[in-house]
Amino acid sequence: MSDKNDKNFNDDIDYLDEEEEVIVLQDEETGEEVEFTLVAMLEDEETHKLYAYLEPVEELEGFEDGDLLINEVAYDDEGNEMFLPIDSDEELDRAFALFDKDYFEQFGVHCDGSLGEDAE
Repeated sequence: MSDKNDKNFNDDIDYLDEEEEVIVLQDEETGEEVEFTLVAMLEDEETHKLYAYLEPVEELEGFEDGDLLINEVAYDDEGNEMFLPIDSDEELDRAFALFDKDYFEQFGVHCDGSLGEDAE
């Protein structure tokens, strides 16, 4: 598993409409495999980066209920999907704002439960 790139969102429903997809990542510190449910994949139209928003399948140390792990999605030379950590707070904030905007468009409420247009 990469560095913890998480933000909290208020959600009791599955974000993706289709069947849940489980992603298995390896914890860089322990080497153990950790399962996450893919909540959403969104592309930033300005940077053309693709982000995966992942929620732990089981209770995980350092994660509270509703926390997400956000990774950039990239592809190697053979086309295999890779989940990369986001190293900068600025990029993490941008990726979360993208998720929050899409969440608001889908459900009419921001991740923090607010109804305003400009939640942060």
